[in-house]
Amino acid sequence: MFCPYCCVDHDETTPFSDEHIIPYAMGGADGFTIPVCEFSNNRLGGQVDRPMIEYDTVRSERFFLGLEGTDGTKPTLNLSGTGYVDGNEVDLRFVVGPNGKEMKIISRTITKTPTEDGQQRWEFKGSPEAIRKALEGKIKDQAALGKWVKNDRGEIVTLDNLDQMLTEGTEEFVNPSVLRKIDFNHLWTWRFFSKVALASGHYFFGEPFSRSARADALRRTMEAPTLGEVELPGVAIWPETQPLDALLANFRTTQRHTIGVMYGAPSILVVSLFGWLEACISLEYPLATALPRLSGQGRVIEIDLPGRTVSDHSLIDYKALQSSKRRAVRLWGALVPPGKG
Repeated sequence: MFCPYCCVDHDETTPFSDEHIIPYAMGGADGFTIPVCEFSNNRLGGQVDRPMIEYDTVRSERFFLGLEGTDGTKPTLNLSGTGYVDGNEVDLRFVVGPNGKEMKIISRTITKTPTEDGQQRWEFKGSPEAIRKALEGKIKDQAALGKWVKNDRGEIVTLDNLDQMLTEGTEEFVNPSVLRKIDFNHLWTWRFFSKVALASGHYFFGEPFSRSARADALRRTMEAPTLGEVELPGVAIWPETQPLDALLANFRTTQRHTIGVMYGAPSILVVSLFGWLEACISLEYPLATALPRLSGQGRVIEIDLPGRTVSDHSLIDYKALQSSKRRAVRLWGALVPPGKG
């Protein structure tokens, strides 16, 4: 059986699986898949799909739409980063998940201040776990020296009453601002959309496309180790798609994935995910043979989110549907006064 990702004809003993052309965790659907060998599916899922799935802006879309992974894992919103508490820089873990919010100071800070009686006052900041661990170590060290640890009320703190003291202590937590650095590598989008284009080309045109020279170029880009080694003309990939806004606007809808192919020489693939993560890729595949199913000069797949419902249109029918929707919006705007809708 032929695998379009590795371009190998495997024997019947090689396990194959259905590959979601748009990763399932990003809102892909069971109705838009191709069969690939399991080795390529697993390898590319980690190397190519994972960076985009975990990219902060995509992760936010997944969280607010409730898009679970293939294993049923619910998405979380990771707002962790660097914050400042009382002027001190600290590492903060701040995650919003299906069960609520969790914020804690990861980096532990200890401030030592001499007192008038020759002792030292220690002030601990950090997560409850980190504070308890630090206090436990301090109590043991002092006990070995024949000394003790007291709290602000002058009470001796031991390992036996430590948990009680921490529970009774007054917790003061200033909600800090979080300074978060968001990493982005343009190579991620090139590799990701090359993979989507290869899989989509196989879905729309079949094995002849996946054995073409253009498919080989997509495979090389999909595996490119650096951006400098990417050589794929006829491509515009987010965030460099502004010149194509007029074209992409026809496919751009929030809470929906749209994957369209316009038949021609060359054929053009247009992808709009969530209404902003987009690419326009020349497939360079001359259609000398009969046009694929649902001709109409092209074909459009829509995946509605979060329900993952798949719709399959000819390009002509899709344009007519979009035009009808725009007319309905204009009519509604004319009939309903501003502020009354």
